[in-house]
Amino acid sequence: MKRVTIKDVANAAGVSVTLVSFVLNAKVGKDGRLDCPVNQNTAKRVLDVANKMGYRKNVAAASLRSGRSHSIAVIPTDISNKFFAEISRKIEDKAYEYGYTVLFGSSDEDVNKLDSVLNTVMAYNIDGVILAPVKNCEDSVRKLVEANIPVVLLDRDLRGVDGVGKVLLDDFQAGSIATEELLKSGCRKIEMISYNLEISSLLERERGYKQKMIDNGLANNIKINYTTYESVEEDVKSIIAEARKRGTDAFFLPTYSLSAQVMSVMKDLGLGTPEDFAIVGFDKSNIYKLFATTVAHIIQPLSELGETTVELIHDMIEGKRGPETIVLKPTLVPGGSAQKKN
Repeated sequence: MKRVTIKDVANAAGVSVTLVSFVLNAKVGKDGRLDCPVNQNTAKRVLDVANKMGYRKNVAAASLRSGRSHSIAVIPTDISNKFFAEISRKIEDKAYEYGYTVLFGSSDEDVNKLDSVLNTVMAYNIDGVILAPVKNCEDSVRKLVEANIPVVLLDRDLRGVDGVGKVLLDDFQAGSIATEELLKSGCRKIEMISYNLEISSLLERERGYKQKMIDNGLANNIKINYTTYESVEEDVKSIIAEARKRGTDAFFLPTYSLSAQVMSVMKDLGLGTPEDFAIVGFDKSNIYKLFATTVAHIIQPLSELGETTVELIHDMIEGKRGPETIVLKPTLVPGGSAQKKN
């Protein structure tokens, strides 16, 4: 079956090829109107003709002609992770306003998988890439920079790679204010449970915790219990059992998944907060509702993170500004869980 072209649509609608091109390439505004220099009634008629004829835009050909695909790639570590799922939704919504199609892929914290995904998106003449770095991915990111593809790092920093934009949370402050909240209630034996991923966001949250403990003369009480994604459930059970023996007052849990896992295990073991352990978690979670008391937690400005990231990658693509680092502030939501245990 012969492919329907813009010329075919123009002949059928009785208008010029240029006018059809304006209509078919126009962005749709929030009010549903096409952003193009064509009468809206005429534009609607052209669209109706194109739809009836089965016209399909040849994205590859348009990309070759213009050098632009009007698409960006978003590569979190795990698209099913609650934080990355929510931030990806924000990014997609904002990108749509700029006329971008968004392609998604997960790295699963694996540098080889990340490199494979990047090779694929580069083959599609992608305009820009938003990604959450993984351990040892410096060479993969440099490959994008050397190919003159704008890159914005999301949520995680990457040292030693120049020419990339960054939109980050002030993770040091997040660790500091979480620890301060527990200290204010009289907790002194405060511990962390963290993943051993060696990524900047967790390392900075750990550094904020450590520094706040040192500032309060509690360096000897610093303890970070490490786990992995694969063994987190069993590790958390063991960590909690040992912490009870040590007389631990409280835990700072620096991710959503750790907050959910720890509090789920506590619930299964018949433990409560703050009577058994005071808690400051991270991000919002429905599991907090399982406890009678409100749960203190750090929240990230998801809408601002998503919108700021898209604005930066758009401006880099358009040449309106170069790579820059934008650091946003976390917020503490107080709760009864941060009070010292009885």
